[in-house]
Amino acid sequence: MSFIIFIDFDYFYAQVEEIMNPAIRDKPVVVCVYSGRTENSGAVATSNYLARSIGIKSGMPLPQAMKIGQGRAVFIPIRRDFYQEFSDRVMNTISTYSDKMEIASIDEAYIDVTEESSTFQEAVELGKEIKEAIFREHGMKASLGISINKVIVKILGDMAKPDGIKYIDESQVDGFLNNLEVKKIPGVGTILSTKLKDAGIVYIKDILNKDPRAMIDILGNAKYTYLVEIAENRYNKPVEERIRKNFGRYITLPENTRDESMIMPLVRKAVDSAYGKAPGIPGEISAIGIMEDLDIVSRSVTGGRINKNSAYEIAESLMEKILDSDQRKLRRIGIRIGKITTNESLDDFFGT
Repeated sequence: MSFIIFIDFDYFYAQVEEIMNPAIRDKPVVVCVYSGRTENSGAVATSNYLARSIGIKSGMPLPQAMKIGQGRAVFIPIRRDFYQEFSDRVMNTISTYSDKMEIASIDEAYIDVTEESSTFQEAVELGKEIKEAIFREHGMKASLGISINKVIVKILGDMAKPDGIKYIDESQVDGFLNNLEVKKIPGVGTILSTKLKDAGIVYIKDILNKDPRAMIDILGNAKYTYLVEIAENRYNKPVEERIRKNFGRYITLPENTRDESMIMPLVRKAVDSAYGKAPGIPGEISAIGIMEDLDIVSRSVTGGRINKNSAYEIAESLMEKILDSDQRKLRRIGIRIGKITTNESLDDFFGT
């Protein structure tokens, strides 16, 4: 059983502009791609919900959008590099919650929190915590879907817009699939959904009652297999991790606490897990404390090759520094290691 979270930053480009310029937050905001042919030629890249409510949509020609928004909307040229840098910062925050993270686009990500959650309810609570951290640290609103596979969470994330969370656990999946229209499935566009409707397929479950050969003629082998796996609740494509330079583990404490007898064994457990994932010996180790109010405090040590036995001592010392410098209780703890070099020997790795 996997616990997957999908995170979608609502109307991302426009929201970044609102965050950077609060004066426009209550106005229709339109981010534009100018073609350069004339002063106003081009198209709408994205718009916030206020702009959409007055009829300005993504892809709309700029002259049309400007006519609708005249005197009401704010039109801003697109700043791709700046948005990417902002996205990178938000993605880094998300990455502190799981090492299994897939960045799907500048404004979408999947994370697998199976290892961090012993129950589905814990995964939901973690999703809420991530959403709060994204807003607290970056001012960014996000919609989240939480369930057992990437297709379902993507659909739930779309349903959660704007700025919401939707989730279904394993016991609810069959009921969800029974009522799932095929046109809502990622990868099924308008043209294909029309073809499927013409073939008598409105809900994803309908495909199971059709002749496979006829369906393959319409869909092709790969897409037919994909839709059948979804319909039968067998779809399990994993979250595809990005290339990582850092490895780590985050653990939720049984309760918010400053009790070192409760904290330090979990610090050592996190060290074990981080070293178990790393392909070599780190030259950097960080201890992270996520406080009772979800603020994040960290301490790091860099230098040399830090074998696992040394890491226990260093990690505990760093966590003690966090506790000494901050009087709040801890909610979660984490250990991250980086600057990895290839193992020379097992003795070197374990420090024997």
